[in-house]
Amino acid sequence: MNACSYSLFSAWMSLRRRQHAHRSIVHLLLTVVGITGIVGLFLPFTYSTSPVDVVLAKGLWRLALPFFLAVLASAASIRWVISGSFSGAERAIASVVSASMAGVTPSLWFPLEDGPSTIRDWLAFVSAQLILALGVYFLIRNSRMGPSRNFNPVMAIQIAYLANAVLCLISFFGDWEPGAYCVLVAVLAFVLQIILACAPGIDVVKS
Repeated sequence: MNACSYSLFSAWMSLRRRQHAHRSIVHLLLTVVGITGIVGLFLPFTYSTSPVDVVLAKGLWRLALPFFLAVLASAASIRWVISGSFSGAERAIASVVSASMAGVTPSLWFPLEDGPSTIRDWLAFVSAQLILALGVYFLIRNSRMGPSRNFNPVMAIQIAYLANAVLCLISFFGDWEPGAYCVLVAVLAFVLQIILACAPGIDVVKS
């Protein structure tokens, strides 16, 4: 009986290790794909203008600045895939930066007279706020019962990026240029990585 139990336990542990290895590879691949967000910083997003071109421009910097979170998101994701954890200082930096950038996105429509005026504007605005709200929910949920609490710093940065990216993709739909397609690829990679890390019953790189 003991020998049988030991054999079953060994087989189960072997399966778990293979699952960890496979999902680590998937996370690494998604991290590499997400680097397209960095490429998108330098390519024209719309009207022959890239985020780098307008990051210092008055009135447009609030659209461009959150795109630079792609750099931090990729770096944090690589760090997580390799080590599976973050130091207290790294967690603090991720929290402050993501919260700051999350505040930049809704500030686009303040004061109120500059608020959404068309159906597309409203769709972009509501989508961004919904992403931020869902992001807060998933961060809280994952910190309490998620399969990978250590992924939260990565997810916080990705959520702030996603809110702004989706807002811009909707706002400029029909006028996309190469940078917008790079951002779209990064958005899909980040969403898939969040789902893989937070879905119930799914083991991740390290818990």
